[in-house]
Amino acid sequence: MIMQSSAHRSKETSEVMPEVTPGTMNEMTVAIVIVIVVVGATAAVMLIPQSSSTYHLEAAYLVGERTPVGLSFSGVTDCTLDISFVDNPDLLYAIDVWLYEPLLPSSAFHLTLTDDRDQSGAVSVLFEGVARIKCLQVVLGSGVPYNILVASPCSDMETTIVYTNNMIGTNATLDYSATGSSLDLTFTEDMIFSERGMDVTVGETALADTVYLSVNLVDGVNGRAVLSTPLTIHQNTGWVNRSTFLDQVTYNTNSLNPEPLLNIDIRAAEDVYAWLTD
Repeated sequence: MIMQSSAHRSKETSEVMPEVTPGTMNEMTVAIVIVIVVVGATAAVMLIPQSSSTYHLEAAYLVGERTPVGLSFSGVTDCTLDISFVDNPDLLYAIDVWLYEPLLPSSAFHLTLTDDRDQSGAVSVLFEGVARIKCLQVVLGSGVPYNILVASPCSDMETTIVYTNNMIGTNATLDYSATGSSLDLTFTEDMIFSERGMDVTVGETALADTVYLSVNLVDGVNGRAVLSTPLTIHQNTGWVNRSTFLDQVTYNTNSLNPEPLLNIDIRAAEDVYAWLTD
């Protein structure tokens, strides 16, 4: 894995990342400017400034079987988080980090990449905030589905997530539980589904301030949305109000033949604004 300041970003992932052998990449720390880390038979050069307010982290998908990736964020506060996708099946992640003040990376965040495909069949990436992080821009690839978790220790965030560019929707999940945050969530027609759908949960363990939801379903994919109130529907094409119970309103597009299904459950938010298109 190469870790470098944004000023030294490479233009192509294939040039930046050496081949990564299966195994566990432990928390990154820094002692000198250039560190050579040997993982199996592969040497990875880490270019690390001693102290900076910007960092670029990038990794290609691990060699071997392609399995879903668990991507988790914990301890991130006072942060703007942007998550998007590019049509690049070989990219695991590219993360740009902006700090409020220059720090060593080990004093600002921990990034842990775990390959447990031999045991649990999973690859996981954990980003943990240590200091306050001003902005995170996360770009993910199109080769595997991602199970994204923004855990409740995250707070005071402005988050934007856009699903597009042939990202794999089948078996993907999103669990968003940051407190005191706004979430702008967009699903486009440019997603890939097969026989299975995608589950999205917002506010299961914490209350979000405001949720903006925009859905434009892929042809052949059905939608279901359970939305908490207060709720404002700005646009609705092809979604039917099936029920209203207590503080939740349920919309869906086809209750008789739901699969594959984009299943959205916004359980708790101060306000929800929705644009729904089948």
